[in-house]
Amino acid sequence: MHGAIVPEIGKTMKFIDIMVKAQFAKNGIDLTKEQFVLLRFLDQGPKPQSSLALITERDKGSLTRLVQSLERKKFIKRTVSKSDQRVNLVEMTPLGEKVALQARPIILSIIETLQNGVNEKDKEVTKRVLQCIRTNAEAALSCEK
Repeated sequence: MHGAIVPEIGKTMKFIDIMVKAQFAKNGIDLTKEQFVLLRFLDQGPKPQSSLALITERDKGSLTRLVQSLERKKFIKRTVSKSDQRVNLVEMTPLGEKVALQARPIILSIIETLQNGVNEKDKEVTKRVLQCIRTNAEAALSCEK
């Protein structure tokens, strides 16, 4: 597989995960990258737990564990929807808002560090290549259904 891009994407994501974990720990922030992504999505207000599975690209069990971990830390809370008793609404607590606010500049700094030395033209080419790979993956998945 000479010239394969996808394995490089995987390796890069592993390093990014390690970097995020290290920077959060260094700054006393008890979050994983996945937990941060979920909190950022909840910035926009309470969401049905079922809709979070699509955003986080997790199955129900994995999402439940993610939600429970944030709930144990008191960063989010779940309530039953007033309009539909079958729906759990997930929302950030004030503590969750505080942690998300502390984590955001760290994520932005990591992005800046990682993109250091990459010119705008290369960023645009990279975005196009990644979009093409994502489109191919989506097409392959839709063919399997």
